[in-house]
Amino acid sequence: MGDGMTAPAMVLLGHGSRDSDGVDEYWALAEAVRNAAPDLKIGCGFVELAEPGVDEAIDRLVAEGAHEVVVVPLVLLAAGHLKNDGPAAMARARQRHPSVHFRLARDLGIEPTLLSIAEERIRDAAGDADPEKLGVALIGRGSSDPDACSDLWKVGRLLADKRGLGTIEPGFVSVARPNVAEAMERCRLLGATTIVVSPFFLFTGMLVPRIHQQAGDWAAQHPEITVLGGAHLGPDPRLARIVLERYREALHGDVRMNCDLCTYRVQLPGYEDKVGLPISLTPHGDEPARGKRKARRAIRTPAPAPTVEIRRGRFMPSTKASDELPAIEMRGVSFDYPDGTSALSTVDLTIGRGERVALLGPNGAGKTSLVLQLNGVLTPSAGEVLISGTAVGPKTLKEVRRKVGVVFQDPDDQLFTPTVGRDVAFGPAHLGLKGDELKARVAEALSYVGLADLADRPPHRLSLGQRRRAAVATVLAMHPEVLVLDEPSSNLDPAARREFADLVKRLGMTTLLVTHDLPYALELCQRAVVLDHGQVVADGPIREILADAGFMSAHRLELPAGFNPLGG
Repeated sequence: MGDGMTAPAMVLLGHGSRDSDGVDEYWALAEAVRNAAPDLKIGCGFVELAEPGVDEAIDRLVAEGAHEVVVVPLVLLAAGHLKNDGPAAMARARQRHPSVHFRLARDLGIEPTLLSIAEERIRDAAGDADPEKLGVALIGRGSSDPDACSDLWKVGRLLADKRGLGTIEPGFVSVARPNVAEAMERCRLLGATTIVVSPFFLFTGMLVPRIHQQAGDWAAQHPEITVLGGAHLGPDPRLARIVLERYREALHGDVRMNCDLCTYRVQLPGYEDKVGLPISLTPHGDEPARGKRKARRAIRTPAPAPTVEIRRGRFMPSTKASDELPAIEMRGVSFDYPDGTSALSTVDLTIGRGERVALLGPNGAGKTSLVLQLNGVLTPSAGEVLISGTAVGPKTLKEVRRKVGVVFQDPDDQLFTPTVGRDVAFGPAHLGLKGDELKARVAEALSYVGLADLADRPPHRLSLGQRRRAAVATVLAMHPEVLVLDEPSSNLDPAARREFADLVKRLGMTTLLVTHDLPYALELCQRAVVLDHGQVVADGPIREILADAGFMSAHRLELPAGFNPLGG
């Protein structure tokens, strides 16, 4: 604290703008900060395009007796202006005033209050739009700095999480991609019928009107979509608290880690209600014991470290020695149909636990024949198939078919009882489960695919997307180790495609995706295996395989018109 009695002075560093409204908003936020800290000496200055400049603001505070100055940038996300212009201003100030101590605070950053303001701006624009059909194009400034661009994706992810704002797609008005039109188009392709274009800007300026102009140009070409313009954040008085927090951090350190006696010292997105809560000294928290657990005793000495089970997903089995074995291994597998037709020829394939692999190939390549080897429906003419080290054969069929779950292209092939719940219970019941244990297994599987409330509904009253998820639930109820999906995106609308992709990612289990939908395979898998004439003709990174136009053409694989697997 400066001389021990006077708090260090603060400079509010703005970027500046040719737009007078943007400059006025800066001054409005500065006034809010002054009102929040009336005893703090505060100066104001800009990097460019407005007066006074930051050098003049610093010199004025020093002339008024400041011995320590904290410069707080009024920017949302760190980029070039903070990383370059801020330190440059500090260096100039230190040369002019060598006896004064200068500190540079960090950007306002990703903070719960800021996220709440952004959410309010989106809701104000969206009105009563259906969240299920709502898309939000969250538009940032754009920068050559990857930190600032990636931070916008973090903001989008946090806004999308449990806030009921629909699909949120980040974009940029300049320099970086995707641009405004591309972000809006992605919302449309994902099923949005209403799109809110929300500028993620602190102050207005020349770029905010440009965002709305570009959005209007896109809207004119898509009259079937309702396009709504959202407001930027603006000089909301609540931001003053964040500014003062950055000032305090510059003086005393950034306190965002756990402390010894409370769970969180500061608000973190998603954990706002846990600030200052005491850490429980019992292994499972302080709630009363439920179910079969006995009452807990207070623990006065540290308990021994538990053995941690590593799980790749909710339905993966507990870690054990067999986990070191591949989930799927095919060794020299050949298969001929009774009429002599060769379907597979000396196939060698290894898939590790937790991998998602796309199985690609033209019609007649042998994909179905390969899949049916995995659960023993077909048996090799030569070679062997192992599932987690267990050889597939007549004596192991029951064990193997529990480990390998196949979801057919047509979910109606797996849904044949009067209700969804009974369909899901069918497999576990044949394993011997009954009573409460069976009910719990069914509830677990249905809950995970988002159909917990539809257990008593007849399958024919579900949408195709819901029936496909119900088919997955019938497999998950068996607690398999390998999931095989046959054309999972077939006939699904964009929203159902995304929901199913999210489910597959959330499962985190070994998955073999058999599909002709190459963009979908690219979204879900990092590795692809290509079959043709019963042989593995490629096995490697899916993006590289799809980008090889000559290879793709030679094996009758075709990408959608205009689709670039390299993202260009």
